[in-house]
Amino acid sequence: MTIYQESRFTRSRDWCPRPEWWTSTDPQSTEFEVSDLVAGFVRALQPEYVIETGTCIGQTAYAIGVALKANGHGHLDTLETERDRAMHSQDVCRDLPVTVNVVASLDFTPAQRVDFAWLDSRLQLRIPEFERYREWMEPGAIVGFHDTAPHHGSFGDDIEALPGLRAIRLRTPRGVTFGQVL
Repeated sequence: MTIYQESRFTRSRDWCPRPEWWTSTDPQSTEFEVSDLVAGFVRALQPEYVIETGTCIGQTAYAIGVALKANGHGHLDTLETERDRAMHSQDVCRDLPVTVNVVASLDFTPAQRVDFAWLDSRLQLRIPEFERYREWMEPGAIVGFHDTAPHHGSFGDDIEALPGLRAIRLRTPRGVTFGQVL
């Protein structure tokens, strides 16, 4: 696996003038530093059940799985529609409390109450995913949305406007928004 400076995939903008400070393997995968942040939330918040959409190559699923294992409890269901990516991710997450599901995110039913969600599938699906899983989220649950920088259109603004979600948008190269369900 080759790791590149994020500036290879995201150009400098007012939103994030130094994308070279972040790293990634490709233009689809989450920046490593953002995956670390997601794992930090999992370590700090001690969720029992986590959902991730858009597993891709398993980088963030691995980080979440390591955090859950360090916590000593919890499980991640991660969802990927592409079988090859899912099989690769299953290998990456071997021996971690992670189940890689080959399923469309809107067809998946959570196994229990969702304490933390990382939504990183196709951009147009992320708000419908939140709306789909919202009934499984108690007040206080945390949801992360990737790719919320202004160069992704109004997506970040749309997340901030969701009813029942208190959001904070972070200036990473691709943008990330975390929200607390109210």
